Amino acid sequence: MAQSTEKPSRDILFWSGGKDSFLALRYLQDDGYNDPVLLTTFDDESGRVPHQNIPIEAVRQQAVDLGLISYTISLSYPASNRKYLNTLKAHLEEFPFGVNQLVFGDLHLQDIREWREEQFGAMGFDLAFPIWQKSYDELFNCLEQEKVSIRISAVMDAYKNIIQPGLQFNRAFTESLPEEIDRMGENGEFHTEITVVS
Repeated sequence: MAQSTEKPSRDILFWSGGKDSFLALRYLQDDGYNDPVLLTTFDDESGRVPHQNIPIEAVRQQAVDLGLISYTISLSYPASNRKYLNTLKAHLEEFPFGVNQLVFGDLHLQDIREWREEQFGAMGFDLAFPIWQKSYDELFNCLEQEKVSIRISAVMDAYKNIIQPGLQFNRAFTESLPEEIDRMGENGEFHTEITVVS
C-alpha cells in the first residue's frame, strides 16, 4: 500500500510565554484542539522574547511543562515588519507538518487583529483568536483555576513607578491599578511570564 506524503496539520499558537498566550491555549484546548505547536520568536542577541523580556530557555521549559512542542525562531531585533513576516513565512513553509491555523492571544486591539489578518491571510493562512473580546472577569476566573504562577516580567517606562517586575499578577494586583492602566496590560503597560506549578 502506498504511503501518503501529505503532512499532518497542526494549530500553531504564537506563544509569548505570558498570560494571554496561555489563556489562548486553554480556550483552544477547551474547543478540542489539544496539541498545538507553540511558536516563539526571540532576539538572537539577548536570547529573550521581545517586550515580554523572558529568556527563550524559560519559554522552552514552559512547553516541556505543558507537554507541547515548542518551535523557536531567532531574529535580530528591532526587526522590520517585512523581515519578521518573511522569516516567519520561510519557517512555516519548512515545518514538518501542515498548518491548520495560526492562533493568537489578542484580546481587543482591533488594529493588531486586522494587521495579522491582512498579513498572514495574504500568505494563505487561516487565523483564530480564542480569547477575543472575552470579559476580563471570565479570563481571571480561568486563570484562577489553573496551576500556574504569573509574575510581571516587563513594565513600560511610564509606569515603572507604579509596577515593578517580579510582582505577582493576580486579581488583587489588577484591582489596585489606576484607571489609566488596562487590567490585562493590553496596551503594553506591562507584560507577564507564566510558570507551570507541578
